[in-house]
Amino acid sequence: MKKISIPHAFQTFVSAIELTSKQRTEANDQHVRLREQLQKRLEIHDLLLSGSYKRKTAVRPLDDIDVFAVLKPRRGLDPTVRIDTVLGEIKRALDEAYPNKAARMQNRSVNMAFSKTKVAYDVVPAFPVEGREGVYMIPDRQSGRWIKTNPKEHARRSTEANQRAGQKLIPLLKMVKHANIHHRKPARSFHLEVLSWKLIRTDPGPYLEGFVTLMKGLAERVGAPCGDPANLGPDIRPEPPQIQAAQRWLTRMATLAAEAKALEDAEQSVAAHAKLRQIFGPQWA
Repeated sequence: MKKISIPHAFQTFVSAIELTSKQRTEANDQHVRLREQLQKRLEIHDLLLSGSYKRKTAVRPLDDIDVFAVLKPRRGLDPTVRIDTVLGEIKRALDEAYPNKAARMQNRSVNMAFSKTKVAYDVVPAFPVEGREGVYMIPDRQSGRWIKTNPKEHARRSTEANQRAGQKLIPLLKMVKHANIHHRKPARSFHLEVLSWKLIRTDPGPYLEGFVTLMKGLAERVGAPCGDPANLGPDIRPEPPQIQAAQRWLTRMATLAAEAKALEDAEQSVAAHAKLRQIFGPQWA
């Protein structure tokens, strides 16, 4: 049986990891129901979809859709109180709304998974910053501090970067994210995304060439300072042990990608496919 060409395989792969219209509909419908349940139990100003889902860089599985629960500050529930107190209120509301499920407190959010739709949300408590449109205070248990963020600005920067790259950066990022998930998430997804905005500034050419460029750049830059793209929060790099693990993984993936490119150039497509399958797993052609 003849192997499909590498360019054709990339087109097929991009479609395979893209969210389907059914998944998007289920995620949006579940978000509406989640909003209704939380509004019954908390003083919520708004419930905003954010993160990779909003930036259109999410891939399957949809197990961490970020939702900002924008709370109305009140005594005992504002950015001056303990972070665990506020996260605990979110968890209490979710536990009450969904008694047969298990809400999990995380570093900045409370995760709630829905088995029927296979969709899970990271509900992030957020307080609006007075006089700063689009700016919110969100918790960070690791540092013990409330930090500022602007998800709309993150989405704008993502869109601009994708446009500069001839609409190819988002598909390339989805490939990187899929590989990261396949290899048990050695790197922090948002960190890789922000780094990519400076690494691919023009149309990178065919997908394999662009993937090689992106992976090499990420391997080289993953340990460098990386500020919040909205110039509000702290450096978004993870802790040193995770940076080191991510660098090792990215270096290995970059090497495999470069080897696949060399094999494709030498018209050894079967061997090139084998290298790419090591990166992407069984979903590769």
